[in-house]
Amino acid sequence: MIDTLNIRLDRIALAGGNPLAIANYLTDIEEGQSEKRGYWISGRLKDDNDKDNYKISAFQWGISIKGSLAKYYLPSNVYTHKRATIQRAIEKMSDELHIDVSAATVSRLDISTVIPTQRPPADYYPRLGDKPYFKRLPTAADTLEYRTSKKRLIFYDKAKEAKAKRAMIPPNLTGCNLLRYELRYFGRLQKQLKQADPITAAALYNPKFYYMLVQQWRQEFDTIKKIHRNTTVMEDVKTVKEAEDLFFARLIQQGGGKAAIDEFMADIDASNAFGENKTQYKYNLKAKLNKRLLTPIADGDDIIVEIEKAVENYARYAV
Repeated sequence: MIDTLNIRLDRIALAGGNPLAIANYLTDIEEGQSEKRGYWISGRLKDDNDKDNYKISAFQWGISIKGSLAKYYLPSNVYTHKRATIQRAIEKMSDELHIDVSAATVSRLDISTVIPTQRPPADYYPRLGDKPYFKRLPTAADTLEYRTSKKRLIFYDKAKEAKAKRAMIPPNLTGCNLLRYELRYFGRLQKQLKQADPITAAALYNPKFYYMLVQQWRQEFDTIKKIHRNTTVMEDVKTVKEAEDLFFARLIQQGGGKAAIDEFMADIDASNAFGENKTQYKYNLKAKLNKRLLTPIADGDDIIVEIEKAVENYARYAV
């Protein structure tokens, strides 16, 4: 479930090797000189498939590696990394750069996956409310963001983005609505994740650490306030009369249900209501009240439950 992964290797991790020697394994090389950074070079990993590959920068102090691990190793970042493919991706990068990338320190990390949904992703955003200590930012029609200075949660329409960027979609997800949920960490990962040691690339495929990351992804979602409403029924309302019927159905279901109907009908029996048409009108009235009692407004139609269950299942079976 790792997408963006930025890492750094200092000279010590390179066993005293010259960081600038990495230029031998890069393409599209640029170079420069600055007072702050000294001499530097940058380029991209060589790739026969012409993919948007990792950007590699080398300085006197060490090496910076920035990009999407999913785009690097998988057909696109619509696909989701498992723990095993994370390890193979790191090993492949180590071979291509002729350095031990597993020892690199993580400086930026995105944990994410795509969730196939019954409705377009934007339909779910109004059901995601505030989150403690985060600022809620609807940044575009297809995106919802929660932000602090060091952490962000992003929800967006991955199918629409993939189509715009011509990214490959897994065959089993073609034609589906795809909600992307990303948890992004920016800086001080060791402190944010409460680890005793700096987080290295190798930690990302350690079974216990990987499982912990996925549970963090779930817990951050869980602390968003969910707005539970019966959207399906409400969206079916087209007239004032239908809205009135739904309102009274809700009152009956919340105010005693069948017992309330039976009590009301007993009052009708004990009165002169309906006059000489009492028998027929009583029958019609009871039928209408019972129909309202059966009007579907239960939580089972609450669309946010679909996303809650999906996130829970991804976290439960993380491997």
